Amino acid sequence: MNPLHDTNEDSQLPPNTPLERTSIDEYVGRKLRYFRESVGLTLNECSERVGVSHQQIHKYEVGQTKIPTGMLYKFCQLFSITPNVFFEGYTNSAEEDHSENKDLISSPSLEKINILLVEDNAEDQFLIRRALEEYDVKVNIYCIHDGDEFINIIIRRSSLTKIPLPDLIFLDLNMPRIDGIATLKALKQSKELRHIPVIVLTGSISIKDVMNSYKNYASGYIRKSFEYESLKKQLHSVINYWTEGVILPHHAWVGAT
Repeated sequence: MNPLHDTNEDSQLPPNTPLERTSIDEYVGRKLRYFRESVGLTLNECSERVGVSHQQIHKYEVGQTKIPTGMLYKFCQLFSITPNVFFEGYTNSAEEDHSENKDLISSPSLEKINILLVEDNAEDQFLIRRALEEYDVKVNIYCIHDGDEFINIIIRRSSLTKIPLPDLIFLDLNMPRIDGIATLKALKQSKELRHIPVIVLTGSISIKDVMNSYKNYASGYIRKSFEYESLKKQLHSVINYWTEGVILPHHAWVGAT
C-alpha cells in the first residue's frame, strides 16, 4: 500500500483538523514531514532532491517559513501527490477567516502558470515557446503578434479569442503598428490589468529603451540572447523568481481594487 494514501487508524498523517491556533504554515509543514518520512527520506536526501538545504526544509516542516509555490510543486512531484493534499482538513481559525487574510499559497493552482508572449518575430516566438515549454512547472503559453492585437484582445477584451488573464507577460519592443512601449503604457493605465508583471524581452540594448521601459513600470528588462541555451536560462530564471522568490498578484486572495 502506498504510505501516502494509507487512511487506517494507525496512520501517522497529521490530524485532519489542526490543533487550535495552528497556522497554515505549521499545518502544511506537518504534512510535509509526514510525506517525507513516509517515503523514507532523510532531511539531507530530501534537500538533494528539491535543491534546497536541509536546514531550510526543517524550517518548512516546523512552520517557521512559508513554502514558496514553486517549491511546494517540487514536493508534489517528489511525493507523487497534488497540491490540495497539503491543505486537506485545514480549517481557518477565526483570526484567519476573513478573505483578505487567507493564506496566499493555498488559493491558486500550483500546477501551472499562464504566460502571455507579445512577439511579432516568428522565429523568436518559436524559440521562446520551446524554452518555456522546458520549464519544470507547466506553462500555458499564449502568443499575440503585435501591440494593436494585444490592446484589442487583452485590454479592450473585444476579441472572441479566449485567453485567460496572464500571470506574467513577456513583451517585445520592436513591433509594427503599436510598439512595445506604447503597449506597456496602455496596459499600465488599465486599473484591472496594471498589476500584471511585464518583462520586456528585446534585442535592444539602447539606454533609452531600458529607461523608458522602467519608467513605464516594466518589472524587468532582458536582452534576448542569440544562443538558445542562454535564452532558456534567462527565461527560466525569470519564471523561477516569479514563482518561487515572490508571490504573483494572481496568486493572492485579494484582487486589485
